[in-house]
Amino acid sequence: MLSNTIYLWEPEIFTGKVPAEDDSYQVAFELHQQYRNISSHGRTLQAWLELFSNKIGDPQYQSYFSEQTLQWVQEIKNKFAQGICASIQLETWASEAQNDAVYRVFYEAVHETGIGFYEPNYNVWATGELQSPENAVSHMLQPYLLEPLHTQQIEALVEPEPVKVAGELPAPQNMPEAEQLISQWFEQQFYTQQLSLNVFNVAHDFISNWGNIGRPELALDTGYRCFLLTQKQLGVFYQLKMVLRKLTVSPMLSFAMDFTDRFIPQQLQEQLSERLIFRLRSMDVHKNTGQKYHAEPCFALTGRWDTQADIQNFFKNLDDYINFIFSNLGQSRLEVLQAWAYGDMPEGIKIDLDFRFELMMLALSQDELYLQERYQYHKTVLTQNHARASDLGLLEESHNFCQKLVRIVTEAGTGMQPYIKN
Repeated sequence: MLSNTIYLWEPEIFTGKVPAEDDSYQVAFELHQQYRNISSHGRTLQAWLELFSNKIGDPQYQSYFSEQTLQWVQEIKNKFAQGICASIQLETWASEAQNDAVYRVFYEAVHETGIGFYEPNYNVWATGELQSPENAVSHMLQPYLLEPLHTQQIEALVEPEPVKVAGELPAPQNMPEAEQLISQWFEQQFYTQQLSLNVFNVAHDFISNWGNIGRPELALDTGYRCFLLTQKQLGVFYQLKMVLRKLTVSPMLSFAMDFTDRFIPQQLQEQLSERLIFRLRSMDVHKNTGQKYHAEPCFALTGRWDTQADIQNFFKNLDDYINFIFSNLGQSRLEVLQAWAYGDMPEGIKIDLDFRFELMMLALSQDELYLQERYQYHKTVLTQNHARASDLGLLEESHNFCQKLVRIVTEAGTGMQPYIKN
């Protein structure tokens, strides 16, 4: 969505007087008309671009900028690479949720370089120290107006080691012992030791509020445990959930991600009927045997849980399951989910994706043609298999939801970059 036009120029081309605030746009426009086709002999424009693009593209600040913003910056770099004129104009599509960060970096770069510019969002005109309003650039860099960006440490991708447990894991004799065993294991696991752990005596879910009770931490002990491991990173909320109902049966596991805040600005979220949530069960991940009707699960996480051998085997598979999830999807690597939605799976693995999630990722990719194609495919399959009316209705609801989602992320400028299928 075109929001405004910024004019930039080499500072040496301006030799007039500082315009009044009401005249600053007209002065910038006329200057651009005069020099837009004249090659630049200065270096200030290029210096500004390097500062601006390097900071926005720095992984330490990736939580501030969407894929759409990064793509926009790349387009600016491509434009500069084709040859710079003494005055240029930039069309901006930054979403409301990201405007402050983009403008903060913009004003830092103009402050450092002294470039000539007119920026209409705040109605600021400047050529070096000549500024309208007076001292406008320094004013814009005050923290209360445009807050400085804070770096975020990016974790190095390290190959996780299996959880080391001395001796064999004993079979717990009661629920408190089981809680202690599981909690201690989570504290040692490569990924879960970095997550927040909550244990309740009643069912609870931080992503889906359905069935939750107030103050679950006060629930009485009735021989039930709900373990919730959570983390929010770069606009994505992670939740790994384990429920233990009996000491003789393996705990039930589920994994979910809520990335609504990553793509939808707060003021637009009420336009959506549901949040953007991805769920992955252990039984959804299979070894790709090449046989259509033979699916071998990658992670054996169901069965008995009342012997040392059962428990040892369970935790080994749990370790593999958690490593698979976070090595692929951790640190907000949503491009992996995007690849799965387009059918590009990890080598030797097949992942069963719900059609609702598949269509959602295509919508976030702003791929309306393929979204329509996959919708028609699923509709045909459901019809041929004589699916229930409720399943067909769910598909229609999902399709309508995704059409609205495409419009929102396109207008907000927060969608993912187009996917290039392998």
